[in-house]
Amino acid sequence: MKARNFFLFMLVVMLASGLTFVSCDSSGDTGGGSSGPATLANFQGRWVLLSALEQGWREYYVEFTGTNVLLRAITPNGDLTNMPGTFTFTNTHITFVAPPGEWPGWTTPYTLSGNTLRLHEGDDWGWFEGTFTRQPEPVFVPANPARGFNYGYYYYIPGSVRNSSRTYILVETISTGGFTNFSINDSRTFETIAYNSINNARDLANELGVVVLVPAIPRPWTAPPNIDPQILNRAAMQATGTHARADLQVIKMMDDLRQICRGRGINLHSKILLNGFSAPGNFGNRFAAIHPALVQAVASGGVAGMPILPVDTLLGERLIYPVGIADLRDIAGHNFNFSQYRTIPQFIYMGSQDSNDPLGDTSLFHGEEERRLTSIVLGTNILTRFERAKAIHEDLGTNATFRVYQGVGHTVTAEMRRDVIEFFRRYM
Repeated sequence: MKARNFFLFMLVVMLASGLTFVSCDSSGDTGGGSSGPATLANFQGRWVLLSALEQGWREYYVEFTGTNVLLRAITPNGDLTNMPGTFTFTNTHITFVAPPGEWPGWTTPYTLSGNTLRLHEGDDWGWFEGTFTRQPEPVFVPANPARGFNYGYYYYIPGSVRNSSRTYILVETISTGGFTNFSINDSRTFETIAYNSINNARDLANELGVVVLVPAIPRPWTAPPNIDPQILNRAAMQATGTHARADLQVIKMMDDLRQICRGRGINLHSKILLNGFSAPGNFGNRFAAIHPALVQAVASGGVAGMPILPVDTLLGERLIYPVGIADLRDIAGHNFNFSQYRTIPQFIYMGSQDSNDPLGDTSLFHGEEERRLTSIVLGTNILTRFERAKAIHEDLGTNATFRVYQGVGHTVTAEMRRDVIEFFRRYM
C-alpha cells in the first residue's frame, strides 16, 4: 500500500482501535520523560491531530471531559466518526477504549515520545507519526452596552499565536437559519449557537494561526420589518435599540478583543479577515462593502447568487442597499468607497446544486423593491444570478474570485474548506 494512501487508512484504524497519548503543557514536555506523576486534569480538554487537518480532514480530535471521552473525525469526503468511549489512565498515559463491539479484532501497538504518538504496523506498513496538540478553550465575553455591544461574543486564541510576530482577527458570525425550537428573545440561545460555531472554527484558527471572534448575534425576525442582524439586511441597518447597527457592534467587539490581546502581548493587524457561509457569508459580504477600510480579505459562501453589487445604478435601475450601494449614505452614514472596496480580496462561492434560494423570503428583503431589483439585474435563477454577479464584478475590476463547486448543495465540503484556507493564506 502506498504511504500516502496508507496515511488516511491508518487514521481510520486509529479511530477504531484507540489512541494513546500524553499531555504537554505550555512549559514543555510532560510525557514519558516526566519525573513527576501526571493527573487526570492534565488530559482534560480537546486534543487535535494537526497532521490530519493538513491532509484535508475537516475535523480530527479527541476530547476529554471529566471521565468521558469523545473521539471525533470528519474525513475529506465528509464521512463522520463520532465515537464516545472510556479510557484507561496511568501516571503518564491515557488509552482510548472504544465501546464494546466496535471494530472487533483490531490490536495496534503504539510507542510514545513526548507528545508525539507513533504507530507501528510492521515493516510492510511503515511508520505513522502524528502530534496531538491540546487546544485552549474558547472564552465568552458577555454583552457590554457601555463598551458598545449589546450581544456577547466568544473568542479563541490558538497557542501558536503567542509565537507570532503579528496576526489577524478572523470574524465569523452565526446562523440560526432552520432553527425553530428556541426562544428568539433568549440571549442564551444565541450564545449557545455561538459556542458551537467557535468550536467548529477552532481548527481553522489553528491552521491559519489567527484569533477568532464569533459574535452571538440574534435573529429577531418574528414579524415585519423582519430585522435580521445576522445578514445585515436593510431592516437591521435601520433598526434602533438593542439591534441597532450590528456591524458597528461587531467593530466594538473587535476593539474589546484587541484590548484583551494587547494585555497578553499579542500583536494584531489593523485589518480583519471575514469568513462565513450562508447567513454569515452575507454578513461578511455586506460588512466588507460598508467598512472596506477594515477588511484584509473576505470569504463568502452560499449567498444565493446575491452578493452586494458595488454600483449605484444598473440597467437604468437605482440599486438600493443591499442589492447595490446607491443609498449607502442613508443606510450607513457614509458614502461607498469603491477605491478601497475594489482592492479587497474576495472569495465568493457556492454549490451547483444549492437550492437554498431566499429570493421569495420576506426575511431577507425589507420590501418588494429589493426583490424586484434583484430579479431585474441578476435574475430569478440562483446560478444565473451568481454568474451575472461574477460578470459585473469582473467588469468593475474588483479583486473578487467566484467559484461554483459541481454537485454540491447548500453545504461546506472539504474541498471548499481547503480552498478557503488557501485563499486566506494567500492574503495574510
